[in-house]
Amino acid sequence: MSSYSGIQEVQPARKSSGDTKWITPGKYELEITRVGDGKVDQGAGSPYFVVEFEVVTAKDSQYEIGDSITWMTKRNKYAQYFLQDVQNFICAATKSTPSEVTQDVVETCTGEAQPLVGERVNADAYNKVMESSGKEFTVVSFRSLRD
Repeated sequence: MSSYSGIQEVQPARKSSGDTKWITPGKYELEITRVGDGKVDQGAGSPYFVVEFEVVTAKDSQYEIGDSITWMTKRNKYAQYFLQDVQNFICAATKSTPSEVTQDVVETCTGEAQPLVGERVNADAYNKVMESSGKEFTVVSFRSLRD
């Protein structure tokens, strides 16, 4: 079998971070297309957790149905916020409680099997300014879809 078997079935990879469409303020229903993790600066920096979505519905957003958008959180000096962000997302995507989200669960979700692909979540995103630095960033709250 050729090393390139299946090449026609894959989605093109983004060429650079400049091509990434980051989630912006709005209300969304999103379908998960990939969940991953790694370290910034080609593995030498802070850990990150990243999710790629396809927009199913959008309100008050610059994106349209079918757009591919990305959300990422990084573990900087405030590890608590990074862990809370990851836990919030995993709870929404798996319809689980915070106590059910373990390190093993997160590693399974980011692993090769990609069990969350195809799942949908609601997301409310808004901008917030850090009081200490004046820097603006986007806060995203994920919720599970109602059954």
